[in-house]
Amino acid sequence: MRKIECEILAPVGRLCDLEQIIEAGADAVYFGLKGFSARPQEADLDLEELKIARQITREKHIKMYVAINATILDSRLDELMGKLSLLDEIGTDALILSDLGLINYIAKKNLKTSIHISTLAGVYNVDAIELLVSLGAERIILSSDLFVDEIAELIEQYPNIEFEIVADGGVCFNSNRQCLLPHVSTMEDYSVYCQKDYQLKKNGEILGKAKRIGNCPAAIHRTMGIYIGLGVKSFKIEGRTNPLWYILKRVREMKESKDFLLNHIEEIPGNMHYIYRNADWRVD
Repeated sequence: MRKIECEILAPVGRLCDLEQIIEAGADAVYFGLKGFSARPQEADLDLEELKIARQITREKHIKMYVAINATILDSRLDELMGKLSLLDEIGTDALILSDLGLINYIAKKNLKTSIHISTLAGVYNVDAIELLVSLGAERIILSSDLFVDEIAELIEQYPNIEFEIVADGGVCFNSNRQCLLPHVSTMEDYSVYCQKDYQLKKNGEILGKAKRIGNCPAAIHRTMGIYIGLGVKSFKIEGRTNPLWYILKRVREMKESKDFLLNHIEEIPGNMHYIYRNADWRVD
């Protein structure tokens, strides 16, 4: 039977949470580099914290990725490259990048660290994958608004590239690169405005509840077998700004599903039957 390898990728927004997240079942973790991440700085780590994190992840045999997904101006490139050189020295496994110009710039620096393409890059077609692979990308985190059949088609055309999906977190009907709604964090009650409940009013009178702007967040742990069958390498849990209890719950759910499915590989073809006609499942 085909060899199955996949990872549960968990967010870490505070260094003090790292070991608990690993113990919950994460195979890899990702952080934001303070000052260069598309999240509030209190959910990011500075270089000294990332050095400590690298020591812990190495001892636990866990991979460590660092997200650089904020808008980076030319005036900050030298500062960024200085920090990336240090991340390269400590053995960071991958940089998660979203800006095409920055991907091109960093790819020419011959760092040992792998390049992963963020879901914020909005990759959803073959042309984008070809371009990014030509720049040295080793993993593509697909756009979170793709459907299962679209994911299957892309993976089939690039069997030698690692693909990752947002397995738990925000899924939007629109491109999440263009979202202008604010994210609010107050005493760990982190709120995404498109997920809030609203009321319809007319002349101050409440007419009733309004439909949420955004879709319900993704939580695919119960259908994980489909994506394992497709060949998805990494299952990303979003939420560096979420409280620890929330992240631990999501990691444990994914871990439970992964362990079950890898011990019941023979059941996956049944999950795939109506989705992926070209799946090559053979019991040796």
